[in-house]
Amino acid sequence: MIYIFYLFPAILLLNISCSNDNNDIPETFDKADRPYFKYNAKKNQYVLEPWNYSLSQNKNRNYPLVIFLHGGGGAGNISYLNYIGYDNPDDNKDDETALNFQTKHPCFVLIPQTSSNWDNNALIEQVEDFKNTFRIDKSRIYLIGYSMGGSGSYNFANAYYDYNGHLFAGIIRLAGESQTGVRNTIVEKTAIWLHIGLNDTELRVKVTRDAYDFLKNYNKNAIETTSAVSIDGYKGTTYTLNINNNDRFKRTEYEDIGHDIVSFPFKDTYLIEWLFKQNL
Repeated sequence: MIYIFYLFPAILLLNISCSNDNNDIPETFDKADRPYFKYNAKKNQYVLEPWNYSLSQNKNRNYPLVIFLHGGGGAGNISYLNYIGYDNPDDNKDDETALNFQTKHPCFVLIPQTSSNWDNNALIEQVEDFKNTFRIDKSRIYLIGYSMGGSGSYNFANAYYDYNGHLFAGIIRLAGESQTGVRNTIVEKTAIWLHIGLNDTELRVKVTRDAYDFLKNYNKNAIETTSAVSIDGYKGTTYTLNINNNDRFKRTEYEDIGHDIVSFPFKDTYLIEWLFKQNL
């Protein structure tokens, strides 16, 4: 992607061709109005608004929502989440990964916090409140979970569907330790990508493989392919279940790396592209 900077008096503008949910008109991003994550102490959550959300030209536009569930002991630290837009304005420099995400995929990002296990009722309350407060494209709500949040992503997806029949368009699950199945309607509608480091615990590797087999057994007519991956010198294999020309379910196993894959898989830029292609 090429960034072209135009210098005006006291204003630095970033112009890129960005696909709008409602049209394909290129959108201009004013660096002075760039959004940053804010912490809401009352709701115990971090929130990132889409760039240009408040502009009148976007008043009728609904935006995707990305929800991230952190792992055990991960509360209060979002510095590794530049791949979904985190940047520190106090650094006085732009994180290019965060900048690319914010301009290419304008969306809301919600990062609930917990000091214990994930509480589905509390998560449902937060998400429903968020959907009622902001203009959310309900057909493009995505869920990412790591470790405890990886297990929690399945648990929450099931509970959320049971609560109101609502679905996530895509789930990225990293190193989950429990929960291998989801509701039938979730299997039929939601795209899922599972990730595991083969040096992780035997239980997490088994759970990830069992979760993939659950999807495979449900979709016996899916076409399975395998492909080699190499990220930052680490090699691995991706297994894909293609349904009606759509890569709906994927499992990637990474060699020579263990549990520390919270951000590692996102060095493959295709991962975010795959997620944002998902639409109920």
